[in-house]
Amino acid sequence: MFVLNLSLVAMALPLAAVTAFAATAPVPHVGPQVSGVDNLITPLGLDDPAPRFSWQLSDHTQGARQTAYQVQVASRQELLAQGKADVWDSGRIESGQALNVVYAGPALQPSTRYYWRVTVWGADGKAYPASPASWWETGLLKQDNWRAAWVGYETAEEDAVRHAAAAWIANPDAKALEAEKAPEQHFAFRKTLKLDKPVRRATLFATGQDTISAWINGIQVLTVDPLPPYKQMPWKKFVRADVTANLAAVNNSIAVEVVHYVANPNGMAIEAAPPMIATLVVEYMDGTTAAFASSLDWKTAIHAPDGWHGKSFDDSGWKSAVAGTQAPGATGGQPLGNPWIPDSVKALRHGFTVASPVKSARLYATALGAYELFLNGKRVGDAVLAPGWTDYRQHVKYQTYDVTAQLTQGKNLVGALLAPGWYETALEWYQQPNNYGDTPPALRAQLRIEHVDGSVEWMATDANWQASTSYILQSEIYDGESEDARLLQAGWDMAVFSAEGWKKVVAIEPKPVAIEAQDYPSIRMERTVAAKSMTEPKPGVYVYDLGQNLAGVERVRVEGPAGTKVRLRFAEIVNADGTVYTDNMRTAKVTDTFILNGKGVEVLTPQFTFHGFRYVEITGLKSKPSPGEPSLKTWIIGRPAISLFEMTR
Repeated sequence: MFVLNLSLVAMALPLAAVTAFAATAPVPHVGPQVSGVDNLITPLGLDDPAPRFSWQLSDHTQGARQTAYQVQVASRQELLAQGKADVWDSGRIESGQALNVVYAGPALQPSTRYYWRVTVWGADGKAYPASPASWWETGLLKQDNWRAAWVGYETAEEDAVRHAAAAWIANPDAKALEAEKAPEQHFAFRKTLKLDKPVRRATLFATGQDTISAWINGIQVLTVDPLPPYKQMPWKKFVRADVTANLAAVNNSIAVEVVHYVANPNGMAIEAAPPMIATLVVEYMDGTTAAFASSLDWKTAIHAPDGWHGKSFDDSGWKSAVAGTQAPGATGGQPLGNPWIPDSVKALRHGFTVASPVKSARLYATALGAYELFLNGKRVGDAVLAPGWTDYRQHVKYQTYDVTAQLTQGKNLVGALLAPGWYETALEWYQQPNNYGDTPPALRAQLRIEHVDGSVEWMATDANWQASTSYILQSEIYDGESEDARLLQAGWDMAVFSAEGWKKVVAIEPKPVAIEAQDYPSIRMERTVAAKSMTEPKPGVYVYDLGQNLAGVERVRVEGPAGTKVRLRFAEIVNADGTVYTDNMRTAKVTDTFILNGKGVEVLTPQFTFHGFRYVEITGLKSKPSPGEPSLKTWIIGRPAISLFEMTR
């Protein structure tokens, strides 16, 4: 059953209401109107030690202009009303400047709200009424004021892959194949290994330029992909296969064939031998984990004979592999990176007690990755993909949230979902993940609680936090998100939840990075757009037309049996037969997958990805949907977009 649920954020007042409103509207303030601090309206958490004030003169009189100004800053709003500026008073400055007037008072204090107003003098030399008071609030101001630790969590398999020390390897005879001028080059690699304990689960991770096949004990577990029309392959990121059933009790063989398409991107031939990398992760029945990684002791050959991937094949006459490199050319000549598949989304949580009444509370947070925060079961803020995309090797933004109203006296619980985000997501057509570091995604957050009696206490991420996998199995910016609603632990972000089976977080130690307060509006959901039409170009394939291109995510309401897999793909145009056209997406999968829990109507929306699209293809439904589904939340990104968001909400 597919359930219709459409909405569109808009507002229209009847004429009578408009007329009545106009008749009772207050007279607009004549004089200066504050525009903001550092170009933001009432910003929460600025790190600027010398913020810039801006305003506009509201006076429609002909020839009206500003001839002087006076900025006043106070610790309390009522002081400004009394004309008292106990923090800074610029005095009267003969100037028409009304943009980016720099604060020149005493050093600002962290986590402090300041109030300000401006008085201006007009062309006649007379002062206008002072502007209404506004405010801004400082953030932590200095790196030394961070008391929280970087924390994260990885599954045993993710940790094993990260620390396996797998090497990119290549065949030493690649030049011989170049001389043959064949459209494809094939390179064979082999390794034998022994397992000394019974196996519970095993996964093979491997990749090579441009694509690979793989065998465990002669049984094929991975298959090469054909060269697409755009002639680019996502070979810099692992593909994986569950090989548990293919392993033998003791002796085993791994065989990998790299297929390199000579007609490679941009028509440019590579100079280095096509590289390969692989890791076999084994979880034994006793709970321990082992990793077997590619290295220079692997055997390799060109023109491998029939049966070379079999378990009993004798590779003693083959040459040893050499180190794989990346030559200058279309790939840029950069060192080969880590091909690890971005981590699954993790859930982190920590309980704490508030013993006395709270005056104010601020939550400061950032991540190497992307995060969402929850306090006592409710989402904190409305930012999407926070902390935003920066070069995490150099600096990362943090956000400040006012959570005063979400705290309760007594037991409280702060939770977080931690995703790979831009930090780990694969970039480039070749899908190179892990571009900004080799440590796992990490969260850093601290809560400042100021009590009514003036005392202050802190709660921060540390080794006492708990961690678990979440219902979000995979999430990447370009490839999309996969969720399994059956894995959602209801109430995990509440203090009453029993976190039985949860683990301790792991301290993450990334290279030092500057943590800076966000000084621009966040990405937010802006409005909901309804589908204009639906077609069924193939049986069971439903394509919705939103009527416009947009950047956003879907929201779909669906009901079905537990285990039902619903898949959505996204496109900007359709083919002549009505199916979605995705070749322009190149190696990006732009696919969201949801597994239903079977507990009534479910709302499907990804949390840590987005798509650029007009058309949505939906498959996996048990019955034909209504033409009105789905509705789609669109995102507004950037400063102008936030202005639009604030005007229309």
